[in-house]
Order: sequence, then C-alpha cells, then structure tokens
Amino acid sequence: MMRMLLEGRTYDKLPVSRFLYPITTRKWLSMAKVMLLENVFLFLWTFTIIGAFIKPYSYRMVPYIVAENPNIGAREAISLSRRMMKGHKWECFVADLSFLGWWLLNLFTLGLSGIFYSNGYNAAFFVEYYVHVRGLSKDSGLEGSELLSDEYLHSKASAETLHAAYGDVAETVEQLSSNLVPVDKPNGFVGFLSEWLGVRILHARSVTKYEEYREQLHQIDTGREILDGAIYPGRLAPAPMAFRFRESRTVSSDRSYSLVNLVMMFFIFCFVGWVWEVSLAFISEGTFVNRGTLHGPWLPIYGTGGVIILILLKKLRKKPLFEFLAAMVLCGGLEYFSSWYLEKTHGGQRWWDYTGYFLNLNGRICAEGLLTFGLGGLAIVYLLAPALDNLLSRIDTRKLTVVAVVLLAFYCVDQAYSAQHPNIGAGITDYKGSATSQVS
Repeated sequence: MMRMLLEGRTYDKLPVSRFLYPITTRKWLSMAKVMLLENVFLFLWTFTIIGAFIKPYSYRMVPYIVAENPNIGAREAISLSRRMMKGHKWECFVADLSFLGWWLLNLFTLGLSGIFYSNGYNAAFFVEYYVHVRGLSKDSGLEGSELLSDEYLHSKASAETLHAAYGDVAETVEQLSSNLVPVDKPNGFVGFLSEWLGVRILHARSVTKYEEYREQLHQIDTGREILDGAIYPGRLAPAPMAFRFRESRTVSSDRSYSLVNLVMMFFIFCFVGWVWEVSLAFISEGTFVNRGTLHGPWLPIYGTGGVIILILLKKLRKKPLFEFLAAMVLCGGLEYFSSWYLEKTHGGQRWWDYTGYFLNLNGRICAEGLLTFGLGGLAIVYLLAPALDNLLSRIDTRKLTVVAVVLLAFYCVDQAYSAQHPNIGAGITDYKGSATSQVS
C-alpha cells in the first residue's frame, strides 16, 4: 500500500501489478523480515513505559523506507528510521492528534467514515510527511540516507532516460502501431453477449479477433504511458521490475469469458470458498467442519457470486467504485435470498446467522459481509478472473470441456442428494455459541 501511495503522488497511473509489488520485485521475503523484526521490537518495547509510547514514532518511517528500497536490511531500515525521526517524534505525535476528530467520527460511524474517507486521507497525509522528512534527511546528509535511492519515485525521469531504459518498448510500440489493423466490434446476439454480459460463445471468431485487437491497443497504450512518464519506470527502481510485451493476454479485465472457462471458474470459486470456511472453522473450533448445505468440497454461493459479478456487472468494469458498490448490492441480495430460500425449504433450518452483527438484516446479511463482497468482487474482476482465464485458455478446449462436464455431473448429483439429505450438524447448522456462525 505504501508503495502505491508513493507512486500515486508522482505518476498519473498505477498498474494493477503494484498490488503484487513484493512479488514483482522478488523481495517479498526480505520485506517480510523487515516488518516482522519491526513488530517484534515494538512488542518488546511495550514492556517498558517510555518505549511503548516513544518507539512507535521512532520506527514510523520503516514501512515507507522498505517501500522505497526493498533491498534494505531489517536493522538498517529500523536504524535509519530512528535517525530520520530524531527531532520529529513530537511533530509526528501532534500530526496524529490532528486526526483525533476523524478518529472519533470513525468510532461513532462504526468505521464507515474511515472506510470511505478518513483512512485514505490519513494514509495520504503521512506519505507526504515521509517525503518531507526524507527530503530533510537527504539535504542534511543524514547517515544512511543514501539508501533512499529511488530517485524516480519522487520526480519523473527525463524522456532521454526513459527511452534509454525502454528502447525495446519504443521499438515494439512503433512496430505494433504500424501493423495494427482495426477490427469492427462484433454485432448481433454474439456481440450482445460479449459487450453486455462478458460471455463468449465457443468459436465466436469475431469476438476473439476484436478482443485481440483491443489487447494490442492496451499494450500499445501501456508502452506509450511508460515512455511518456505517466507510469513509474519499474526498470529504473532499486529493485528493478521487469516489463515486456506479452505474447499471451495480459491481466486486463476488459474481456469476455468463454462458457467453459466460466464453468471452471465457478467451481474454482466454490472450492476456494469451501477451503476458506473449513479453515476458519478448523482454526476457531479445532476440528474439521464440512461447511455448506452440500456434501462435496464446494460452496455454490461463492461460485455463483463470482460468476454473476463477471456477467451482470460487465459494463461497470471501467468504473471500480461503481463495481465495488454494485458487487456489495448484488452479492448481498444473493446471500439474503439464499438464506431465506434455504430456511423456507428446510423447515426453518439456517446455515448462517449474523444476528448481533453491525447493520445485520434479519441475521441474513450484515455490513461486514457486504464490505467483504465489495472487496472480493474487485479482486475477482481485476485480478483473479483475468489470471484464471489466461491459465485456463492454455488448456486444450476439448479436455477442459470434459473436466467441466464431469464436475457438473458430480455437482448435480450432490445437489439432488442434498435436497433430500442436506449437510447438517455441529458447526454447520448447530452453531450457537460457535465461531463458525459468522461465516456463510
């Protein structure tokens, strides 16, 4: 998050890959070690009266230092933060106090004001504060300040520097642009499915060609944005981030999905949801609990939610805020209806109950769950589904179809059996006083 905020203050656009910054730099292990050691030290300092109050301000710059230069070691980052904050701890404390009103408002609104405004405001403020303290440290020649070496994180590189680092990109952009042949948008029923629902029928060549054309446009635009300085030049970072034009599709969300891939993603989401809830039950109860109404390793509410987000909200993909809000409403409605239907068709039996949760509606949905649906929807639309689509598209279509049909057959058998013999018992429907009551 710190890295994205730092880049965002200088550059117009942030690539989706910045969410995976520790992985793309291949420094996730060293960055994790730095943050772990910082938290261990802070924990140990809580056993002293002075340290419990002073050391959090001494170490305040550590996350920003690591975000700027992930090559730095744990002790170096902590020591540099201490030196940078010398003479600034009281100043930072006063800055924290200036947010007291926002914290109180966040408390009174049960976190909503923070989610929708003040948390972002606070994060942006302290990014600017880091830049201010960093500048003072560099100007004074503070020991260790040479490690804050990401020059282009704070000012854009010249056109000459960018073209020297991305000469191959400039050549590829020119070549793609000169060879690009416009393709008309598909029309008719096939075009409607692709444009409005994001569904691609097998062998719809017009859709495939049009999406390949859009993919080329996307890659050309990305290359130009790098060369124009609109995106941070990852190759010039202290921990360089590779960039190359891909022969296969990128993780662009502006695409349609084949029916076979949608079926496979349905089962993947179902399985991931099942693993998630079984893991939560195991952690909280210390025992295996096969969650859900069905007997197989799948929770259809997760698969259905993921697929309908991809289909029904296709036109909102270029507007993440509306995608987030619509995903909350859509999945909230799905969860409420599922709870009501299961209760009515199974003699009042409930498989989840949010009674007592903040802003719950008849115990069927709650604010916490809706927020999770919104964030999960964004992850599916902009990261998971495109990545899964790329992987599934590499598999032979006939073989994938066979797998999809077999899974559907097992799923239908499970549905038919569970309609008469639903999955019930301890931690599933008998969860009163159990931590598993919080998961759906």
